[in-house]
Amino acid sequence: MIFKGILNGCASNIAAQAEELNGFIREHLLCQDHVGSTIVFYAKKEDKKALLGLVPTESVELVRVARYQPENILEALQTVENAEKPHLYLFPSGFAGSEIAVRWGFRLKGSSLVQVQQIECSGAQLIARKTVYANHVLATFKLTQMPYCIALAKGSADSQAITPRDNLTVTEHDLTDLQKEAFIKHSKWIPSETTQDLEAATFLIIGGRGMHTKENAQRLKKIADSLGADFGVSRPVAMRAWMPMHRMIGVSGAMTKPEICIVAGVSGAAAFYAGIEKSKTIVAINTDMRAPIIKAADVAVIDDYKAVMAELAKIVLN
Repeated sequence: MIFKGILNGCASNIAAQAEELNGFIREHLLCQDHVGSTIVFYAKKEDKKALLGLVPTESVELVRVARYQPENILEALQTVENAEKPHLYLFPSGFAGSEIAVRWGFRLKGSSLVQVQQIECSGAQLIARKTVYANHVLATFKLTQMPYCIALAKGSADSQAITPRDNLTVTEHDLTDLQKEAFIKHSKWIPSETTQDLEAATFLIIGGRGMHTKENAQRLKKIADSLGADFGVSRPVAMRAWMPMHRMIGVSGAMTKPEICIVAGVSGAAAFYAGIEKSKTIVAINTDMRAPIIKAADVAVIDDYKAVMAELAKIVLN
């Protein structure tokens, strides 16, 4: 069987990748029937010498790319692999290796499997094992369509240090001009909000699920800004992406203790209330008089928060 290992030389953990791949090859592919080589992708010329000392096979292809981006790597593989037809590709563990393994297997109309711990080569089949069901069961998979593209599981083999070789067969490719970004059609930079230290807020206005829409959340924030208050939200609002996660109040977010805390459209679950219970004065605005926050508040207003907050802004700003 002809196999090829793939290494991401652009990553800071390249040495760990190489030792993991070396251990896997020694455990499962070190016999006369298997012929292997390694493809190393890298970006910086000055890294080339060090990378050659990390290759676990006697044959290596150094492929220089602009950066390790999935589309670039797939196109680079397509370019350098036109002649040779390996039966097996070994990709490193981790998200990047898993993504390339699956997409490369699809391109070649082969088989792919990720987080593989063990393999056995049996004729035209590859037997692979990996854990499933939250790592409680070791499952066996039979891959029948070559080439087999597998990504290793982290810790799948005992990492073995690599002894530098003097008899390396090296082939080099410069594909820095090859840049494919098919997933990106249009792009623009949107500046992110400056992180607020809500735990230090003295005047805090908090919006909850009762705001109903992202637009309403943005309107309430504008009112808070005009009143000189910091603005926070309950967990359901943050999880709906109506506001950034750093504005979340409660046990999963900021634990606050403002002088004044106005809570609008929040039911007041225990996990949320823990984030405001040290407030000096809590004002709750809600249409549901049975909401838990009403009982916990110092001042309760049973009304639509929009009307109440709009009137409050008029009084304060005029």
